[in-house]
Amino acid sequence: MSAEEQKELKIKVGSVKRTKSEFEAYVKEESAQRAKIDKMKADGAEEADVKKQMEVLNDTLTVLPDTRQRLAKYAQELSRFMDNYFPEPPDASQEALRTLVLESRQLVQDVGSMLGMVLEPAGAEGGEANDGPETDF
Repeated sequence: MSAEEQKELKIKVGSVKRTKSEFEAYVKEESAQRAKIDKMKADGAEEADVKKQMEVLNDTLTVLPDTRQRLAKYAQELSRFMDNYFPEPPDASQEALRTLVLESRQLVQDVGSMLGMVLEPAGAEGGEANDGPETDF
């Protein structure tokens, strides 16, 4: 395993982690914003205030699909990289690399579960993520 491949693995893992965190934050924000709007309506808040909060919610709903798509793309790229360079985890003599490889595999699995996707191995037909049923965010 070359130092360049290890560096690329770290970069890909970092991209997936950051985008996963961003996606989770937007999903949490959407839920909180919906709850806030419902509470405002129940409390009889002014229509203008409710409308402003609806705009904030719509902004969040606008960025969710793009973030989801980027997360799926980065996870797919990481999965392919892992299939190409790390079909098996390195032996125990390379503990740091082994830990990173195992973390990468878990991350790809977690993202696939989160998005309701199966991330295809590198040799799969079309080479793209299988989205399954569309999720409307």
